[in-house]
Amino acid sequence: MSAQPPALALLAVLLLPRGPTPQTSDPEEAPEAEDARDGTVTEIVVKDERPSWLFPGLDHPRVQAYFRSASMLGPSLFDAAPLPPRPLVRAGSVRVHGAADRQTKRLARRFARSLVADVRPALEACYVDVLARSPTDAARLTLALQLGAERGPVHLAAGQLGDVYGNACVLGVLEFAEREGPALEGVALEIPVWFWLQSQ
Repeated sequence: MSAQPPALALLAVLLLPRGPTPQTSDPEEAPEAEDARDGTVTEIVVKDERPSWLFPGLDHPRVQAYFRSASMLGPSLFDAAPLPPRPLVRAGSVRVHGAADRQTKRLARRFARSLVADVRPALEACYVDVLARSPTDAARLTLALQLGAERGPVHLAAGQLGDVYGNACVLGVLEFAEREGPALEGVALEIPVWFWLQSQ
């Protein structure tokens, strides 16, 4: 009897009938195999055993306080957006020259403050226009004004509001102010006017 070729012997081994799949002895594996054949999905829930004080959630008061703090992170995302700085204009301490008595000085100072207060919105608009060209946190102008039978023109004695256009805006606003000056012959005023940005 002649020997079979190796290829035929390998083919005969592959074609041998296979026995039934051995059953597992573990009873807990049987439902899983049955579920796999049926196509169902088994949901596994793992209980979180971590303590809440060690791993707090986003709703924890300490976490909320951390996000609201500006110590290291800057403005908080939970806070409202800050308002832009507001331009302010105020008259400083007015100097009066040539006054004969205290009553005359008080009258002259009252007029100077009223003159600036009447046109304050227009002066603030001048400041906003200057900020668009050359940002300036604060500036001071000293204005000179001569009183008499009629109010004299307003001159710039010192200071600059951003540029020459800012100075021209301020002088134009005060020059066309409607408030009439008191008839105080020989009285001259130096009016300091402050411009600055106030944070909200």
